[in-house]
Amino acid sequence: MRSFLISTFKRLLKVTLTDEGDLLEMCIVREGQGVYFGLAQAGPCLFVAERNLDIDKQPVTPGLPQNAIRLYLSASPGRLTRTPIWYGSKAFDDLHQIAYDQRNLFVTSGKHPFLLKKSVLSKSVRGLDLAQAVPEHLRREDVEGRDAYHFNSVSLDGDSLLVLAHNWDQPSFALRLCLREARQGKATRIAFYEGLGSCCHDILAVNDAVWSLDSGGSALVRIDPSDGSKRRFALTSQAGDPFPRGLGVNGNMLLVSYGFNSEDRSARMDSGSMLALFDLNQMRFTRHLDLGRHGNTCAVLPL
Repeated sequence: MRSFLISTFKRLLKVTLTDEGDLLEMCIVREGQGVYFGLAQAGPCLFVAERNLDIDKQPVTPGLPQNAIRLYLSASPGRLTRTPIWYGSKAFDDLHQIAYDQRNLFVTSGKHPFLLKKSVLSKSVRGLDLAQAVPEHLRREDVEGRDAYHFNSVSLDGDSLLVLAHNWDQPSFALRLCLREARQGKATRIAFYEGLGSCCHDILAVNDAVWSLDSGGSALVRIDPSDGSKRRFALTSQAGDPFPRGLGVNGNMLLVSYGFNSEDRSARMDSGSMLALFDLNQMRFTRHLDLGRHGNTCAVLPL
């Protein structure tokens, strides 16, 4: 039995699966802060990006901070407590994925420099200029005044930091940065992977591969870091065109959360929320679990 947090456009969910991968329990941990997104953990401390904005960036609950990272505590088995402690910065914008590292959070942001290192012990915030780490042939002009690449995902992989660019109307790409340099506030590129798909989200290293989600193409993507080659695994559903966003790992299983594509932005707030299990041994999807209508999914965190 294993539990997971799943963030969506409306709620923060806790999902518990049996050892066989069936849905045992699903409960709502929190709602009322609009879009919930990035998730990270350090022991009993859980960090949750709470935008308190809806999909159109309109405030949801007056009096509560916007684009904040809230501290939750896992004080006892099965119980999560939302604390009064939250982290914010004027540099936080359109919060997406976050990652914990050595008493700091790496935070993806819609504002230049696009990646921030936020201390959880002080008010310190340092920017990492991702724009200068983008390969020359992928660079855009006038990046400082806009969300030029839409960097939306960040994760650690050994001595590297992986960041993913949605890249709007162009194919998505990812950067591998030196973690030691990133801890000093410098974005030093080691490698990059391009042509990952359209509107991609999530970047996660598992064993000898890097995985991402081709959200626009409804697929899970395996990247071989040795040569950048890619293998795609289609995500299909009779309920509609999946929009995968949210990727985690549990043993030999990848967990892919997804909602559904819709040209109506408001419909994404009420979309069905799904969880698919991908067997790394069989290299195929084995289960699709219906979590209910909680809006498009955003992130997955094993507890």
